[in-house]
Amino acid sequence: MPSNDRPRRPWLTIGLALLAAITFLMVSDRSDGVIQPMRGYGVSDSTSVQPSKGMESGAQGTPAATRVVAPDYYPYPYPGTNVSITDTREFLKMSYQATMRTRSVQELTRRAETTIRGFSGRVDQISSSEKYGYVSFVVPASKFSAFRDEIESFVAPRFLKVNISSQNLLPQKVSIEEQQKGVEKNLVDLQAQRKATVAAHDSKVKSLQAEINANASAQAVLRAEVTSDPARQAAIAAQLSQLAVDLVQLKSRLTNENSNYANNIASIDAQLTYANEVLAAVKTQDQNLIDNVATVDGTISLEWISLWEIAQLYLPGYWIPSILAVAAVLAYLWERRRHPRVAREI
Repeated sequence: MPSNDRPRRPWLTIGLALLAAITFLMVSDRSDGVIQPMRGYGVSDSTSVQPSKGMESGAQGTPAATRVVAPDYYPYPYPGTNVSITDTREFLKMSYQATMRTRSVQELTRRAETTIRGFSGRVDQISSSEKYGYVSFVVPASKFSAFRDEIESFVAPRFLKVNISSQNLLPQKVSIEEQQKGVEKNLVDLQAQRKATVAAHDSKVKSLQAEINANASAQAVLRAEVTSDPARQAAIAAQLSQLAVDLVQLKSRLTNENSNYANNIASIDAQLTYANEVLAAVKTQDQNLIDNVATVDGTISLEWISLWEIAQLYLPGYWIPSILAVAAVLAYLWERRRHPRVAREI
């Protein structure tokens, strides 16, 4: 029988070389020819500060390692209120954002919903599909640390991106306190004005009433006087006529005083009512701020991840095609040693 001396094809080498080429093209397509690692996964904490012009202009020159841990945005503090540097109070409002890559999107979405309610939280929005999930929520700040540990245990750190931002609501608090002081001062002024108005009115009424009483007494005395002297009778009649005119004027002044007093008191009382309503609204606003600080709002986004993307997370960039290429070379050398005629095939 003729001997089978056909050369042996190095299938292992060819397979590894093809895989190296395919993965190289896949990585090149994803990075557009630039080697890029999987960015953004990890933990990012930020506290709200107002960025200066130098911060904005220097962002492009920041080293890449620094940019990875920087927050995605710089929230601006509450405008319009200058807070003294000596005021060191903190009313931190925290926001939490977690993005998870998983192959069990719907299962983890249900777990997130259950966990939120288990920590006395509230689910505001939830959506779930085969490849995407989303949950927005609010949890008490006192339970946030334990809640965060539980949520972040759903996946390995490599598949988790967390962004935590904290904003000090001190400017809002100071603004509310200034409003409250202004309203309370206005209330004190209005109450003092009302008291002064009442006192002035009482004094005026007392004075006018005394004049009216004196006028009435004078008229009574003149009417009681009996005389047969024509000149005296004429004088009495003239005095009575003048006193009657004066009495009408005094009563008119008293009526006007009472009317003006009623209008002034009604105006002051209306201002007091409005000021009390404003004060109640300011106190409600202050309580709302305290309640807001006492909670942490956040979102959890879940994205389906393929096996290739998992491999890319562990071996980013061109590591996979490089390893396959090295494996192909080693396989070629091994097959060449075992089958010397392999070299002629390649």
